[in-house]
Amino acid sequence: MLSELHVRNLALIEKADVEFKEGLNVLTGETGAGKSIIIGSVTIALGGKVPKDIIRKGADYAYIELIFTVSDPEKLSMLKEYDVHPDGDGTVIISKKIMPSRSLSKINDETVTAGKLRDITGLLIDIHGQHEHQSLLYKSKHLEILDRYQDKKSHELKENIAEAYREYC
Repeated sequence: MLSELHVRNLALIEKADVEFKEGLNVLTGETGAGKSIIIGSVTIALGGKVPKDIIRKGADYAYIELIFTVSDPEKLSMLKEYDVHPDGDGTVIISKKIMPSRSLSKINDETVTAGKLRDITGLLIDIHGQHEHQSLLYKSKHLEILDRYQDKKSHELKENIAEAYREYC
């Protein structure tokens, strides 16, 4: 679960700190209040494209930090496969520093490639928006999404197929 977001020098935002709670979190505000920038900052930190003019005017760099709390044993196990080790409370910190010449992404203070960042963040969060649905962008997630949708129906069928294959072998 995304528990905190910290943004510095991004577009119109000089400094913003947002805490998220369990369940549904809703961002509201007038047009131009920065809702889209907040959502965009999360997308950028997750490995999304960085617009050229995203650094706040007069600043040397922009900084985004996402703090996740992971308690699901399955997700913790998958994170360990990527050599990501949450602290004792299940905290994973993802940060992105955006400079005019390049960007630097880190997970728990360790620099990571864009590919590894996208793989890991795909385990932690799924953004649902008007034009975006992150997990649908990755072919590797398609089967997982379908399995979750079918759940019990497909589980029995998959077990039957696995048993028939074992017998065949």
